[in-house]
Amino acid sequence: MNTQHKDMKFDEIESLVIHKISRRLFNEADILSRRYAKRVFEKEVSKLSEEEVFSLMDKITGGLGYRKGDFNIIRISYCGSLIAWPEVVKVNAKVLEIGTGIGRTCYAVVAWSKPSLYLTIDISPEIIAIALYRNPVEAYRRALMNPCVKICLCDAIKAISVLPSGFFDHVIHDGGPNPNRNPSLYAYSFIRRLVNLIKNNGTISIFAGKNKYWQEKIYKILKSLKLKVESVAFPDSPVLVFHACKS
Repeated sequence: MNTQHKDMKFDEIESLVIHKISRRLFNEADILSRRYAKRVFEKEVSKLSEEEVFSLMDKITGGLGYRKGDFNIIRISYCGSLIAWPEVVKVNAKVLEIGTGIGRTCYAVVAWSKPSLYLTIDISPEIIAIALYRNPVEAYRRALMNPCVKICLCDAIKAISVLPSGFFDHVIHDGGPNPNRNPSLYAYSFIRRLVNLIKNNGTISIFAGKNKYWQEKIYKILKSLKLKVESVAFPDSPVLVFHACKS
């Protein structure tokens, strides 16, 4: 991190990142975010054992769809592709993601299509540090290094408030496997703003977890916003993902 930013605290870096994305300076926001994540890696994550890395990863993300004791990359990637919905992403599309995690949804999109912009937002410097420097899946790490991918280390609620309406072709909302942990990211106001960021005929995919209360709430919100909605399920699981189109 350069001299100007190396001693900044997270909230200061976050404010800078928000300022950059408000001016559509996504590359500059990405540089700031990656540099801060590297600092966190060097000071904290690099000192963790493999077991501690997995424990931290699960604590932050809530889990990636694998079963205890079985880190099945095929299952994890398949579940990630259901969340990402990559088949609707056209060449040169602009994609917004809420919840970078370790990059499995990013991998699904950039491996399938060629977006011109993949703007991914996460508030956890620790998970970004793991994703970039200690990722258990090399393909996910490489996907995050794709030139179209711009990481923004900041609060998603703050970020989407400064992004331009009608700018994105596709939105991926993977804000956590349990909406109870992040209820503000599943509130009507937040989802409505995400829909406003999508172009007409654009698409949005929302991870709805396995709690029926949240599944029904998210579905009703999407329908109230006049979207065409379909649901897909994780294999052998009550977890649902909603795919919706804006007419």
